[in-house]
Amino acid sequence: MVRIKKWAVAACAAIFAAAVLSGCGNSVTTKTESVTKSDHPVALTLDANITALHMTNVVPKLSGKLVSTPLTVGQEVKAGEVVVQVDSALYQQSVSDAEAQLVAASSAAAAAPVYQAPAASGDSAQRAKLDVWYNEGAISKVEYNQMMARTAPPVQSAPVQEAAPAVDSGRIAQLQQAVQSAREMLSNATIYSPIDGRVTSVADNPSVAVAGNVLATIQQMTPLVATFAVPEDYIDALQTAKSNGTIKVSIIAPSGESETGELTYLSEVKDPATGSYMAKITFNNDKNLFVPGEFYHVRLSTPQEVSQITVPKTAVKTKDSGDFVYIVNDKGLSDARSVLTGDEEAGRVVILNGLSEGEKVVIDPPDSLEIGMKVNT
Repeated sequence: MVRIKKWAVAACAAIFAAAVLSGCGNSVTTKTESVTKSDHPVALTLDANITALHMTNVVPKLSGKLVSTPLTVGQEVKAGEVVVQVDSALYQQSVSDAEAQLVAASSAAAAAPVYQAPAASGDSAQRAKLDVWYNEGAISKVEYNQMMARTAPPVQSAPVQEAAPAVDSGRIAQLQQAVQSAREMLSNATIYSPIDGRVTSVADNPSVAVAGNVLATIQQMTPLVATFAVPEDYIDALQTAKSNGTIKVSIIAPSGESETGELTYLSEVKDPATGSYMAKITFNNDKNLFVPGEFYHVRLSTPQEVSQITVPKTAVKTKDSGDFVYIVNDKGLSDARSVLTGDEEAGRVVILNGLSEGEKVVIDPPDSLEIGMKVNT
């Protein structure tokens, strides 16, 4: 059984090698061109990912069933609009209970009535007259004393004053805090949108709020940001054009319509993995042509010239994996090279990445050309 498996593997390997080398014994005659650079104004069309400049996640702070209409993907909302209303019956009851406890405690701690000492009930006016008469000599000292004694109020025992109940200020403070907390919880039952935007995603069950979980995402539809990579050969020219204001930027929709934008960010640090520089364009989506999360073309142009590689348009072929050209290696055999293409002008295509000066490109590859074939020029 082991020998049969080894024989099968060997047979498959032989078939595969024969398929790969099928073109090795063949040759083709065609035209080639050595890769060179020449100066041209910068005109780049690149792929960019569109994102919202502002976005927000709707995250409830309390759980419960929604009494408002659930949010749906694509729904437009306005800043300040109620987007979520959680059933607040339980939270309203909590507020009522807390307020009732505070009122009861405050009433019990109210100060007791203050007892005043009774005012003298004697005839003060009559006593004043007696003073005048005595001073004028109309009555004697004995008569004065007798008359004053008759106008004096009767002696009464002072009433016992009840002590005011002690106020539990700590308890009152706790109940006040409980009322405040209950009111805050009640306010969390209503969620307002902080921005104008569009709902781009919702939870699996948008009819129920779960505290701490994202219920929906709202993204601002204008302005938007386009993020893309700039090939290293163009970074200096674009930095110069950005500083002197000679750069033109546009974002292109599949329909061919476009929006102008501004190059708001151009990295000074190269990505070591790609050899390119990150850039960002900010633009208004007034025509509602673009959707965050999708890819579109951006175009940058400036009179600033850059030494660029160009090849005849006929040299560029396209497969599902992208554009490629056929090159001829040092042994005179054909090979395929993936390339990043730029703009086309006068029958020639700018090669942004994938080729180097001095390499030999097949400028009009015939349909019979295969990898590994001998190329005669």
